[in-house]
Amino acid sequence: MPKESFEQFIKKEPPIKEMKEKLDKAEKMVEGVEERWKEKIEEFEMVEKSVKELKKLWEENEEKIRKMSYSNSFPFVSSLPLPEVSLPLLERVSNKFLKEFEWEKFLETVEAERLDWEIQEVGIFLSGFLKKNMEKYLFDQKSKGLKEEKIKPIEIHLNVKELPIRLNILGYRNPKKLHLIIEGDVGIWTGEEMEGGRVIVKGNCGDVTGEKMKGGEIIIKGNCGGNTGRDMKGGTLILEGEVEAFENAFYSYNQGTIIWKGTKIWENGNWTKEGREMWERGEIPVK
Repeated sequence: MPKESFEQFIKKEPPIKEMKEKLDKAEKMVEGVEERWKEKIEEFEMVEKSVKELKKLWEENEEKIRKMSYSNSFPFVSSLPLPEVSLPLLERVSNKFLKEFEWEKFLETVEAERLDWEIQEVGIFLSGFLKKNMEKYLFDQKSKGLKEEKIKPIEIHLNVKELPIRLNILGYRNPKKLHLIIEGDVGIWTGEEMEGGRVIVKGNCGDVTGEKMKGGEIIIKGNCGGNTGRDMKGGTLILEGEVEAFENAFYSYNQGTIIWKGTKIWENGNWTKEGREMWERGEIPVK
């Protein structure tokens, strides 16, 4: 082949270096896909393992929890070896546990004379699980030298729309930095003795919302039942819908803040100007 023709042939072919770079890039893409699949499989296995552990703990302790009041059952649940879950998986584990919970069996074993509004065991169990994992997160972050105000809040979305009953006492003693966002209606005692963070209910709630809450913020997008805001010790209760009745909410010992339909009506043991005017006009429902 003439020299000129050979040089022209070489010029037409991709340089060897360029071909090697493309091959390396393709290999890295394949490795990346394999690594992501491996991570997905590990996540799936971790979720399955954690839900299985939760179910087992529930089955072993259901009878004991049922016999206790919620004030006694929560410390008991917190003492159980609840699974520690990485925060990115905490939401998936919680929702899968609720979805796969044996509701039919549970409701059959509930004593016939008990009313739905008395059923609090599942909400206590789930609240204890979330609180334990959040407290570990806070401890780990503070161990790294982070101040509390610098610690990033964690959002957990719970879907309760398809459950056969309204869960009671969700957000019980809700810890700081936990933003619990509930899709659907809930039962009574939502945010009971809440310590911090945020509870958002994208639906309606039952009686006694925010009772004895100490801090944080509860936002109810729908309507509320009776005894709303009872015996609050602090925090902020934001109610966007109708309220059946406030009770024991407007006394000087209530150091919380109540905002109803966009108007702040109560703050730090006193009516606001707007709240008192609404009260005098009989616009605030109280039993």
